[in-house]
Amino acid sequence: MRQLLLIPIVAFAKLLTLGLRLSGRGSGTALPGYLVGKYFPFVLASLIRQIPTVIVITGTNGKTTTQTMLSAMLSPRVGDRILRNRAGANLRQGILSELLKQSDAWGRLRFTHAILEVEEATLPRLASLLQPRIIAVTNLYRDQLDAYGEIDRTEQLIRDGIAQCPQAQVVVNGDDPRTARLTQGLPNPTYFVSLAETYARLLPYEGQRRSPEPGQQGLVATQITVNADLTTDFAVAGAIQSQSIHLPQVRTVSPGFFHVYNALIALTIAVLLGIDGQMALQGLQTFEPAFGRGEVLRRQVGSKGVNYRLLLVKNPASFSLSLELLRSIPALKLVLAINDNTADGRDVSWLWDSQLERLNQAQLDWVICTGVRARDMAVRLKYALDFPPAQPVPTLESIQATIDLSFDRALDGDTVFVMPTYTAMLEFRKLLGKTLDRV
Repeated sequence: MRQLLLIPIVAFAKLLTLGLRLSGRGSGTALPGYLVGKYFPFVLASLIRQIPTVIVITGTNGKTTTQTMLSAMLSPRVGDRILRNRAGANLRQGILSELLKQSDAWGRLRFTHAILEVEEATLPRLASLLQPRIIAVTNLYRDQLDAYGEIDRTEQLIRDGIAQCPQAQVVVNGDDPRTARLTQGLPNPTYFVSLAETYARLLPYEGQRRSPEPGQQGLVATQITVNADLTTDFAVAGAIQSQSIHLPQVRTVSPGFFHVYNALIALTIAVLLGIDGQMALQGLQTFEPAFGRGEVLRRQVGSKGVNYRLLLVKNPASFSLSLELLRSIPALKLVLAINDNTADGRDVSWLWDSQLERLNQAQLDWVICTGVRARDMAVRLKYALDFPPAQPVPTLESIQATIDLSFDRALDGDTVFVMPTYTAMLEFRKLLGKTLDRV
């Protein structure tokens, strides 16, 4: 009976999505799932149980990048069909919207794997429904207080979600004390990923790092080198389910050594799913950065072209680590785009916990502050910089005006680095000709 009910429900969701897109009022990544979930709560379970293998990725930073990397590793295998919430809609309504969108007219999903990015606080609400085969946790950093409250609460929420799935294999960041202890006392087989000590100690983790236990399984990255183009080379060694892994030459195009964790988690999951290490590595070579996570967009006007590299920021950890990465960029041209919409977090006090002072060691050519909270960003920058810039810092709420000004200031072939919050990133992409519907 419920399978028959899926037919009109799916039709409604698809028509609503089409209407939102045609009207320009949205892309249908949340509203269809919200309405269907509210009035027909059985639909999520009816759809997700049609997919044999479900993988869930959660954590503060790196969910979308890890999901995209893993999809690139699995996609080449013959017979695999991957569903993922690629728009980054990781709440219950966003996941349900994606399932409805990908269903056929009969409410059927013909996928072998679902790789789902799940927001931290949403995990315990969905875990028993999703019953994932694998749960991955990237890290646990202090996030916006108005979104999650204290980090202890977020840690407990994730642990509660894992506890609902005792058969799930768990992959965690072994360098983060909070994620490394998530499965203590739980029956879940756990695999740990780590970086060489030289790099791991640069990460702003909270607490005392744990020492590896005898027989611990997982992957470790060594010989890490961040290249001039911000790609990262590293070697991987370890063991997963008694399978020895040795990859002497791995490269990820995601900018920054901290993205090596995402690659290690994706590699671990791929091996757990039966992908050979070399095949997984080949998939990683075809990986392109997820939207806003290091992707490069180009604006061309006549003979002049300027590249815009987007580095999403959403909490002190992501902001500080990206600023550290930019210290090596010559003649750095920078746009800081801060919004305070619901998806960004209404409380922007996290800007004061971000280490903007790192810009004092950068070769800063110019910087522009933009977005709804451009003035707040400009005040934070004023206190961070030891010496005032040669020119006054423009502060423009309009992102379109900021794109125009930055284009005028840049030379042909220059790259402007943009550090936006989530909704500011979406607006930048839209104004530069990219939308979520096209990722």
